[in-house]
Amino acid sequence: MKKLAYVLSVFVCFVSSFALSAEQKSAYGIDYHKITYPQIIADFMYGIEPKLIEYYDTLKLTEKQKIHSLKGIAGSLTLNHMFKTLVEDIAATDPEATFVFTKLPKDDYSNLHLLAEYFRQKKEYKDKYGVELTKEEAEKSLKLYKALFGKEYKH
Repeated sequence: MKKLAYVLSVFVCFVSSFALSAEQKSAYGIDYHKITYPQIIADFMYGIEPKLIEYYDTLKLTEKQKIHSLKGIAGSLTLNHMFKTLVEDIAATDPEATFVFTKLPKDDYSNLHLLAEYFRQKKEYKDKYGVELTKEEAEKSLKLYKALFGKEYKH
């Protein structure tokens, strides 16, 4: 009976992973599951990719540049690295999509948590006051981070 349950669970896992990979497609054939870890980041990339491509079209990037940028974002997120262009690209497309990063282990993905928190604060501020969060307000948040954690925010 245990053997049957084990075989069934392996089969279900196999079928569900196959179904998941069949649903998620990259316009450029990028396999984010191979580039990224954990699953949350791969899902994020599959979800935001069409918006990023549309944004890159407005910037008149070549296909090669788009692919390089998409892979760069995926790799940077996996390594918990933040770059100005990465933040700008996400901000221009779908900043609220970053909220899923709060499901990641905070110790391992502290920068992704901060990114999600930054966009959450901007959204909350805009919802409350009807205007974008200013640079000055954002700097206050960085000061708060330093006061709370005793160190500078590094990106």
